[in-house]
Parts: sequence; structure tokens; C-alpha cells
Amino acid sequence: MKILVTGVTGQLGYDVYKECLKRGYEVIGCGRKDEYSLDSYLKLNLLDLPNLEKIVKDINPDVIVHCAAWTKVDDAEKSENKDEVFKSNYQITKNIANICKDIDAKMIYISTDYVFNGLGSIPWQANDENLNPLNNYGLSKLAGEEIVKKTLNKYYIVRISWVFGINGKNFLKTMLNVGQSHDEVKVVNDQIGRPTYTKDLAKILLDMACEEKYGIYHASNEGDYISWYDLTKYLYQEAGLKTKITPVSTIEYGKTLAKRPFNSRLDTSKLKENDFELLPDWQDAVKRYLKEIDFKIEKESENKMSQINVNKCPIEGLYEITPTVHGDDRGYFMETYNANDMASHGLDMKFVQDNQSSSKKGVLRGLHFQKEYPQGKLVRVINGKVFDVAVDLRANSSTYGKWYGVILSAENKKQFYIPEGFAHGFLVLSDTAEFCYKCTDFYHPGDESGLAWNDPTINIAWPEVVGNYPGNADAKNYTLEDGTPLSLSEKDQKWLTLERTFKFKR
Repeated sequence: MKILVTGVTGQLGYDVYKECLKRGYEVIGCGRKDEYSLDSYLKLNLLDLPNLEKIVKDINPDVIVHCAAWTKVDDAEKSENKDEVFKSNYQITKNIANICKDIDAKMIYISTDYVFNGLGSIPWQANDENLNPLNNYGLSKLAGEEIVKKTLNKYYIVRISWVFGINGKNFLKTMLNVGQSHDEVKVVNDQIGRPTYTKDLAKILLDMACEEKYGIYHASNEGDYISWYDLTKYLYQEAGLKTKITPVSTIEYGKTLAKRPFNSRLDTSKLKENDFELLPDWQDAVKRYLKEIDFKIEKESENKMSQINVNKCPIEGLYEITPTVHGDDRGYFMETYNANDMASHGLDMKFVQDNQSSSKKGVLRGLHFQKEYPQGKLVRVINGKVFDVAVDLRANSSTYGKWYGVILSAENKKQFYIPEGFAHGFLVLSDTAEFCYKCTDFYHPGDESGLAWNDPTINIAWPEVVGNYPGNADAKNYTLEDGTPLSLSEKDQKWLTLERTFKFKR
């Protein structure tokens, strides 16, 4: 049997490829990387249909196991990624399906529990028609399902949940890392499902490749349905980690860009009904996974430095971040950013740009935001003192139009995280201030907008500011209490009030 595996550099594709070799099948793996450490690897652009057709028809596989997909669920919600998500999960799937039809090959398409609405507590059946995805990722994967069904007769659609494997990032790896660097982790306990170990799943997929029992199937490791909290608890028990695990609700954990399903229970009985072997119990899978990755607890000194503290603000999405400072008469050391600490609080932002500015006393910068390319910002002061403010511009937020401010200074070393969907600005209260900030998107000239800093409907309590509202954002009649004139740029004195400014719709 000759098998082509797409997405071979990912978790599942890698294990499918390895399982093919164990069984003695002829296998070719393809991916987007220029080179990859597999004997039969091919760099292939799955969107380039003419070239894809030529190469795949030359290979002439009996089966294509289509593992390639966009799987970054939160990033899929960003407007700038939506087209790419549907190209990856729909258009590429359509290309593969059409080629399978032309060469009379079987297709195995990997789908997800996210095609359902995630409500209720009854396990989803493979033939369930209540398909109503919660997010862009789910919509794109459902579109892939539909085109496979429309195009082919010889297909398997296999929905999976909570995937983990050796080759790539996943929840278990993240929690093992966090468990070694934190005394406590918070994990949601109201999202219910079962994990799927790619090594076990690969065996079932290749069993299907040998049969003609086509259709839609659900596959996950067997055992009780559990929460992410339950999974973490068992993982730490087997790994020997003593980290405290605190269960929290999805709401308590904090907002993410993409909605997550509460009910990810997949009924796998159709596998057994069609004489396919069920996957092993998930506890057994976790044990084998820990052995496979040869997990060992890192030895830590008794004087291990604690990490930064992340605290939620009254407005959802805003965080005050305080480092632990280690110092003596020679100076000090502190961590200003730690991805593991952020991840443990649901913050998995990726920074692409660092900025720094210097301002004199009385300078007020803001309130700024980008409309089409919104930025999340992690801000701090390395010299001087400022009053930093964020205003919620998310139209559907319960705190729309509300503000939150925090003093940032070289002395308190605090940081403030402002996510996308907020206007942001600061007022310099010291003689000078050096202000630094990381951004989750690049600065886009022409996309910047703003909000009037003195809008009376918002009524920000800028400290030390004296003056009367003139009906616009003009600052010429304002000073600080010591007489220092308030200084704003020309454009910052022309921004509109909340009622007339831009609103973020998502």
C-alpha cells in the first residue's frame, strides 16, 4: 500500500508516517518546511493546485491521510487570518479531495469536536446533524467536511478532541513545563471531553485505510469523560509533580479570542460497530506518553527565584503584572516577561515589536488604538513615573466605555497588559519618563485612531490634571497642579469622543 501523509511535520502526521513505516507501507510525507528529517519527505504547497495535481498523480497513492490544517484556534479569530484559515482548512481539503477523486484514492480527513456547538452534556454521535461551530476554526473544519462528502464516496472523516503527541506543542507539554516553574496552576473544570494520543490514533487511521467502511467516525482515547483540570491532576500525579492545581470556571480563567466548547464528549461507539479497535484508556495513554518523552522533573535549588505575578484587573482582559525583584547592594535582577507565567493565566500572546519612548512631565500620549490591525500591549516604565490608562472599546463588552488606570514607575516596576480592543494612553508625572512596550502586531501607518483623552462621558481621573472641558480634546487650558502645561500632540487633540469613535465588534 502506498500512502501520502499531509502535514507530516505536525503531531498527528508524524505519528501516521512512523506507523506506516512499522507496517511496511510505502509512505511519502509532505509539509511546508524546506527540509525535514524523514526518509521520504517532500516540500509541497497544497494550495498550488496545478503543481499539486502533477506531483500527487505521479506518486499515485492508494490513500491520502490529510493531517495538514490550521489549528491555532485563537489566531483563527483574528480578521487578518480568516482568509488563510479557510484556505488551509477548506481550499486545501478541496484540492486533496478532487485529486483523490481523479486517481480513485481513499481520503482520510481529520476533523474536530469544534464542529459542534459545545452545549449540553450528551456525547456527540458521529451521525449527529446538530453542527453549529462556535468559532472560525470550527467553521473552517466543517467546511472541509462538507467538501469531502460532496466530492468523494471513498472517504473517512475522523473527528478528534484534545490532541497530544510527541512531535509538537500541546496541552500536556505546556502543563508539564508550567508545573515545574510554578507553585500553583489554574485549570478550567467546566470543559468536558477526552484526550486523543496521536500514536494511538495513527493506528486506527491506518486500519481504516485497509478497509472500505467509509463514513464519519469519532475517535478519542477511551475512559471516563473528564475536564482539563482532571487531566492535569492525573498528569501531575503520574509525572511526580507537586504543583498545586486549582480548578476554575471558564469565566474565571479569563477570556480567549475563540469560544471553547463546554461539551467535547465524542461518542466513539461507531468504531466498535464497524469492527475497528477502540483506542486505549486515556490514563494508559498519558502514562505511555510520559515514558515516550522521557519526562524527568528538573532539579531546582532551594533558592529558586519566583516568577512574575499576573493579576486580573476589574475590566476583563486587563492585567497588572508585578515581577519579583532579587537584589542586593550590587543592584537587582527581575524577570520582566515569562511566557509560562502568562500561559498559566490564559495569556498566550505573541509579541512582534518592541517600542520605547522618552517624554517630559505633563506629556499625555493617547488615547491610541489601531482599527484593522489591533495591538495588544505589555507596557512598563524604566525611568520616571506615569499614569497609564486603558478604555474598553469592545462594543459587545459589559464594560464598554469604562476605563482602568495604574501607576507605572521605575520604583514599583509594575507592568500593565492591554489586549486588543482597548484605547491606551499615559500621562507623565515625573520630570521625564522612559516608557517601553511590547506589541502583538506591527504599527500600521494610516490605521491608527484615537479617543478624546478628556471625554466627560468616560471621565478618566487623570491625577494632578487641572482644567475645564472645552467641548473637545484641546489641551491648552489644562495644567498639572504645579502649573506644568499639559502637552499633547496635534493629532491627539483632535480625537473624537466615545460616542463618535470606532468600536471593536468582536
